[in-house]
Amino acid sequence: MKPGHFYCEHCGVAHFGAPALNLKLPDPVIEAQSRGHRVSTGSSVCQILNPKPKRHFIKSNIEIPIDGGKKKLDYGGWVEVEHSDLMTYLNYRNGMKKVRIPGFLASKFPGLEDSYGTPVLLTVKHEDYYPHFQPLEESSSMYQDFHKGISSREADLRINSWLLVTHEYMR
Repeated sequence: MKPGHFYCEHCGVAHFGAPALNLKLPDPVIEAQSRGHRVSTGSSVCQILNPKPKRHFIKSNIEIPIDGGKKKLDYGGWVEVEHSDLMTYLNYRNGMKKVRIPGFLASKFPGLEDSYGTPVLLTVKHEDYYPHFQPLEESSSMYQDFHKGISSREADLRINSWLLVTHEYMR
């Protein structure tokens, strides 16, 4: 994987290295917004409030090993969870060291669209800014990438494609 310069939308500065491939909102929230439904959006939690039933989403990350795990390709996406699990997540810092929450992937990552809706397991740890998720469905491409990894060349192709699509690439 060849690092390069990229523009960080989060801090507004150009950086050298490899960016995290990050989605700002869950796909169902984007669809609900386009239909004029009431939603609540934030950097770590989003909800569809109307129409009922309410739907709840937690921002989370997955690290895909590159070249046998020497490096990682970070994806930032969203996991849909039950209301009770959202409450667990929001209150977990009250003494819990680690909590696992079941959910379903609510982000369509380019090139990994078959993984949308796949069951995942969120692991929330006190020291992490965002929880990490692990895909559970063996037939999904994300599960395969998570367990078998990808090559540096594949990582470069994914990053370059992502940057072209999102117009964040600085030359």
